[in-house]
Amino acid sequence: MKTHICTMSRWFSTIFIALFFLIPVKNYSQGLGCWNSFNLAYDKGKKWSFASEVQLRSLQFYKNYNYHEYKGIIGYKLIPNLQTSLVIGRYTTFGTGKTFQTPKLAEEFRVAVQLGLKNSIGKVQVDHRYRFEKRYYTSGNRGIRFRYRVGLSIPLDEKKLTSLSASNEFLIAINSGSSIIRYDKNRINIGLTRKITNTVSMQLGYLNQYDSKSADEPGNNFFVYSLFLNISNVSSNRSHHAEN
Repeated sequence: MKTHICTMSRWFSTIFIALFFLIPVKNYSQGLGCWNSFNLAYDKGKKWSFASEVQLRSLQFYKNYNYHEYKGIIGYKLIPNLQTSLVIGRYTTFGTGKTFQTPKLAEEFRVAVQLGLKNSIGKVQVDHRYRFEKRYYTSGNRGIRFRYRVGLSIPLDEKKLTSLSASNEFLIAINSGSSIIRYDKNRINIGLTRKITNTVSMQLGYLNQYDSKSADEPGNNFFVYSLFLNISNVSSNRSHHAEN
């Protein structure tokens, strides 16, 4: 009986995800961009962690690609719920006429220090992310940006295989060589995450972005697809088999 209920729960989650996201995509795909990401993570013991992420964005539904980024992240847990990270990456924005249209609007190298705090209120997990980033443009310009994101995650089943999440991120830019502070962007994200295996997870969602119309990262509405691969479990399994 319990197995039957779990099977029904998985089918319900799959159908719910399809209806929740495919209907809006069908109706609004003409004015909806795509925000695709692939994340590879590895946790080395209880303290250190390593991750890499690739993003590809478009201004229309899977066409007119205008942005890509790739970055690496090194994390260290100060205490179980508090982690500090170093983020290094390359970010490129192209023109808006067609896929990867040149000349580029912006190309930059970023170095960021990040602090992540997690806590729980009942079944709801709350996370706070503070990021201070230095931006080096190939044009010679420099910039500083402070980012704060607060997020909520609620499991939808007993095994916590499917969860509903929402987040709001505020980005404040400081122009290099001046005291001008600009409210650069605001990003609101709602999504469903499904744990497929111990290694693979997938997220589908919607992101709305307020943009101050700076030269980088344009676009307001995005369909979000993210794929997460945590190879820590793969490494653990291999070690376990080797010992046997």
